[in-house]
Amino acid sequence: MLINFLTIATILGTGILGLPVTIAHAGLVPFLVSFLVGFFVQALLIYLFVELLQKCQVVQLESLKTGVAECIVMDQVGVEDPAPTEEEDEDESENAEADTGLLQPDALALHQQADSLQPNLHLLGRLFLSRPMSHAFNCILLFQFISIGISYVLAGSEAYAALLNIRHIYVIPAFTWILTPAILLAHTVIQPITSLLTLLKGILLIVTVAVTFAVGSEVGLQSSSDFSQMGKPFLMGTVALGGIVNVMPLLFSQISHNKTQILWFRRAVLGGLTTCTVLNILWCWAVLEIVPQTSLPERRMAAETTTQPDYSSPSGPPSSVVPHLYSNISLE
Repeated sequence: MLINFLTIATILGTGILGLPVTIAHAGLVPFLVSFLVGFFVQALLIYLFVELLQKCQVVQLESLKTGVAECIVMDQVGVEDPAPTEEEDEDESENAEADTGLLQPDALALHQQADSLQPNLHLLGRLFLSRPMSHAFNCILLFQFISIGISYVLAGSEAYAALLNIRHIYVIPAFTWILTPAILLAHTVIQPITSLLTLLKGILLIVTVAVTFAVGSEVGLQSSSDFSQMGKPFLMGTVALGGIVNVMPLLFSQISHNKTQILWFRRAVLGGLTTCTVLNILWCWAVLEIVPQTSLPERRMAAETTTQPDYSSPSGPPSSVVPHLYSNISLE
């Protein structure tokens, strides 16, 4: 359940608010086609990435066993001892139990090291890519995480600045230097809190979608579809469903690596992806029910004519009544 909520928190935090703007010209049906294609590609990527994480862990275990076996062989290799005397035989018999007891801590240490072996993105590049491609992969990861961090800092700072009615430039340092040490030092505490906040965010989004559908049924807008514009929402759709692969190694390290746990891990991640897909589709559908797709030319003309002063009127100076500009609001 924790993995499912963390998956939703990772995916749902990017792209959902800007997604309806990209379907202004495409409409609902072309958006559904492109978005569902992105969903199936992401689902296939999750399935294959779980297999890759398992292979990475197997390689780590084999490397650990090989290293332990080499150490044991090197300990056994030595100069052949001369024939033992009676005193040496007695010493060996007395220390036989101690010698066998020393193997148990080694086995325990091996088991603990095996449990501590966890795949990560850097290790995946080293194991399955050539040396030049591995360095390029690390550079791509570095720039990717930097860009993700910058986008989250800017988005979070602007949101808090809007609530506090101050400039976001003053919120960025506090937002960064408070949350970054909190994530690094209180990681185990923040994860359950993130799951709870994700549940609340999902409930609020569902309520918002329901209210929007209710208001949209009273407005009665009709949306149009244009398949020639289907590519416009595709890029934002990949952003809205992407990002989970970046945190899957971390989530994978929190489960017991047996067949049942890995199976449920894959199901939890795919379930989170499906939940985010449904919420994104409902959100875009609800917005189309209440906001026009494009600004109609006659609306523009009506707004322009209402703003022009009528000097031929004998009633005196032009009226200061604000025209109804809201009639020209659209996703465009």
